[in-house]
Amino acid sequence: MQRMMKISWKHTVIASLTAALLGGCAGGVPEQSSPTQAEAAKPAAETAVQTQAPKSEGHLKIAVSNDVDGLDPHRTVSASTFQVTNNIFDTLIGTDPSGNLQPRLAEKWTPSADGKAWTFALKKGVKFHNGRDMTAEDVQFSLERLMGEGSPRAKDYSSVIDKVTADSPEQLTITLKQGSASFLSSLAMPWAAVVPKESVEQLKQKPVGTGAFRLVEWVPQQKVVLEKNADYYGKTVSLDKVEFLVIPDSATQLINLKSGQVHIAGLSGEQAEEVKKDQKLQLYTKPSNSVQLMALNNKVAPLDNMKVRQAIALAVNKEQVIIGSNWGFGAKIGSHLSPSDTYYKDFTKTLEHDVTKAKELLKEAGLEKGFDLTLSLPQPYAVHVKAGEVVADQLKQIGVNVKLETVDWGKWVKDIYTGRQYEATIIAHTGRLDPDAMLSRYATDSKENYMNYSNAAVDEALKKGTVTIDAKERKDIYASVQETLASEVPAVYLQAPYTLLGMSAKVKGFETYPIDIYELSNVSLQ
Repeated sequence: MQRMMKISWKHTVIASLTAALLGGCAGGVPEQSSPTQAEAAKPAAETAVQTQAPKSEGHLKIAVSNDVDGLDPHRTVSASTFQVTNNIFDTLIGTDPSGNLQPRLAEKWTPSADGKAWTFALKKGVKFHNGRDMTAEDVQFSLERLMGEGSPRAKDYSSVIDKVTADSPEQLTITLKQGSASFLSSLAMPWAAVVPKESVEQLKQKPVGTGAFRLVEWVPQQKVVLEKNADYYGKTVSLDKVEFLVIPDSATQLINLKSGQVHIAGLSGEQAEEVKKDQKLQLYTKPSNSVQLMALNNKVAPLDNMKVRQAIALAVNKEQVIIGSNWGFGAKIGSHLSPSDTYYKDFTKTLEHDVTKAKELLKEAGLEKGFDLTLSLPQPYAVHVKAGEVVADQLKQIGVNVKLETVDWGKWVKDIYTGRQYEATIIAHTGRLDPDAMLSRYATDSKENYMNYSNAAVDEALKKGTVTIDAKERKDIYASVQETLASEVPAVYLQAPYTLLGMSAKVKGFETYPIDIYELSNVSLQ
């Protein structure tokens, strides 16, 4: 029976794949634009401040802390990249701000009786930015590339998808290896974008998609400029042009916002009140579907001792961290899910703040006199740096001498997240449409298990969770995983930070999503 699928992440079993990180690092120099030597020597923030205020009401400027780490959606991992590329490329399925799956390039999708084969009817009249019609063969090529060599998420998709077949130019069948509760929402993630085969070699710097905007210019570490796609198949787009301006310093972002040089900027908690008082601005705040944690390298002594990790967790006062890092704009958590996720189980009391008990555990671990710990903090994220400073002060109480080191974002991704060369770090993981995407990183063989955590029972539960269809049973499975993480402490789970943005009062229609994307086809300047 043909039917159109609309699925709520809060009430029905869906999923996405592995979590991406906040921010991004620079890519290569684009062929279409190169800054002069003098311009390249200027800090991006300075360049942004000197930019003239936008004259066109169709020209939106967004301040971002980090540059994209390339524009090829199948080869990047950072959220700052997908905030841009989501507007250049499309996926088969999309999501709304509440997490409901919506048609995007696919008009409808129908499962076979056993749930292993899904047929997708594609929208007609969709064109790539190069003018060519999009077909099912492009979708097939894109998904196979996502599953292939060089893709950071290859295993996540290839372990689920058996084959992709273009039945006709407007129909596609995806056959799964087994029934999967996480399959549909994995197609809504921005890295599952559809690209044209003939343009694949230039995707990193000159992307070609079907999205509402096309790339005009990318000047690394300075800006990414998009313009409206006149051939866009979807609704009418209000904005003519969008600029993402790289401004690492949050104070400079606010200066640009107040002076009208940018229309949207991220805020720290301490800046929120200043924005609220400015009649030309509006404060956008919303509980996020992300988690901030202090990851611990479980293979590095003495963090390979669970009692030591538990002692660290007991020594951390999360309320103080939330106030000290983000002026209270966050919710305390006890596991790797946000309270906004209906699969979240409250384990904040499992290892609640208790300095005396923390000292006892260190004594049992043979570390009564404490030990030295290096805490690596990613720049330019003030919320993580400040959280690290608070944590370092708290750990002194149990004899842990914390050495703080700030790490450039690109180096953080390479050395810590990918290379796993660290002792402890603080970072946030962006939200997903399903708990599997957040929790699957704790599987022993996950490429994103940068904590080097391993537990056979957790591995088995995660495998079971991906194929369990019954919602109640699935909630029980992920509750057990969260309980184990809360007690074994592969990471200290700190807070679910609130989304805080300052905007010009002219900005209309902007909304945040349970995954870290910007959907600018909905935005206007009035």
